[in-house]
Amino acid sequence: MKFLRYFLPLGFLAVMAASCSDNMEDDVTLTPTTANTEAIAEGSTVDMLLHRDITVNYTHPVKIVNPAGITLNGQPVEGATTNVCELKIPLTLEAGKDYTLAVASGALVRYDHPDMSADPYTLHFSTRPAPVLDAELTDPQATPEAKQLFEFLKTQYGKKTMSGVMGEIAWGTGYYDVISQAAGKQPAIVGFDYIHLASSPSNWIDYGDITPVKEAWEAGSIVQIMWHWNVPRLNNKKAQLSTEPSRFSPANAMVPGNWEYDVMEKDIAKVAGYLKLIQDAGIPVIFRPFHEAAGDYNWGPWFWWGAEGVDVTKQLWDHLRDKLQNQYGIHNLIWEWTVQTCNAGELASLDQLKGAYPGNDKCDFVGVDLYKDDDLFSDFDTFYLTRELVEGKKMIALSECGKIFDPEVTFPKGETWLYFMQWYEYYDSTYQIRDYSPAETWQKVVASPYTLNREDIKPLLAK
Repeated sequence: MKFLRYFLPLGFLAVMAASCSDNMEDDVTLTPTTANTEAIAEGSTVDMLLHRDITVNYTHPVKIVNPAGITLNGQPVEGATTNVCELKIPLTLEAGKDYTLAVASGALVRYDHPDMSADPYTLHFSTRPAPVLDAELTDPQATPEAKQLFEFLKTQYGKKTMSGVMGEIAWGTGYYDVISQAAGKQPAIVGFDYIHLASSPSNWIDYGDITPVKEAWEAGSIVQIMWHWNVPRLNNKKAQLSTEPSRFSPANAMVPGNWEYDVMEKDIAKVAGYLKLIQDAGIPVIFRPFHEAAGDYNWGPWFWWGAEGVDVTKQLWDHLRDKLQNQYGIHNLIWEWTVQTCNAGELASLDQLKGAYPGNDKCDFVGVDLYKDDDLFSDFDTFYLTRELVEGKKMIALSECGKIFDPEVTFPKGETWLYFMQWYEYYDSTYQIRDYSPAETWQKVVASPYTLNREDIKPLLAK
């Protein structure tokens, strides 16, 4: 999604000759990359993530003759360029700082009359203070292991991203192993899923055997567990995830006496038992239930937990947390809320995100699920919108993706995803790379100085 530019009026820069445009106004343009900001004025406070350059528009074509005359806080700015009537000045800003941009007399001249200098120009502005992450987990009884992992995540956030991949469909590492071999390094995070809860324990799935989780943790990987929560249809028939043709009411599931309530309580008790095994083994878990709840704000949800609206989903979130923490004593979880950012396929509004969000006091960090067409993509707009939602107080992860982003493009401009988690690919009864990022992309990303892999985080987690 492309965003509009906002313009800042500037005093008239008098140069003689015909104007570049009959409608040209003499102004300075600050070029943000998102619409979630207001027009900048002299003395304003700006978000440094949004402002990579300033463009000064002149009434006639100009050229630079004294680059040292273009300064920011008295220091020459490198890389300023002209394009007909525009002077483009790149900015490198720090949070919480006052700035004076100055274009001295004689720094620019009229292109076709080099004896005519542009008038001097000065702009004063400040940058927002750096946001401060919430210091503590939202569970006051969090285990020491969960606290330690959370502290580690905070120390890396904004500096590094962690590679991640789903282990496989549910409770193993088949796809993780494929990616590790293709990438030449093992991803830092392994994803698991309680999707087959109804079938466990059986001869093909047993969540009570925590060996895959334990082996991943002991090898040095961080563990993420999500929950594709299947519930029965009316009269406890075939389990399903989707909203159609569901007769399972999520609102009814929180009211004792309803059949949906009995189903939910049984499932929560079962998951709690499995999570208790992991907690007893001293393993902290990034826990991501009720993902993609709002679906697309215009087209609607696709999972049952979003079928009756965002308020009901938030109640489900509170209900699950209350049961796991207060009834079953599960405190090794770092709770990740998945933010939905699409509206009719376009970027949603901040108000839409706020309406669906449980609140900063209800989760430990947030994730966004993105499936982009381009390999090594960047999506600053989505990242920034999510950052505005959490007011910079929560870390932001790419909690699910197909193709992966390029940290060497995203990090320098402030798009600092905590980690990325590539979904698995399973075709013809085998795990394989087919439609998502190929081996060469993985090799590039895991080799980036911005990326932490298993070998990198293992000694750091041990401290």
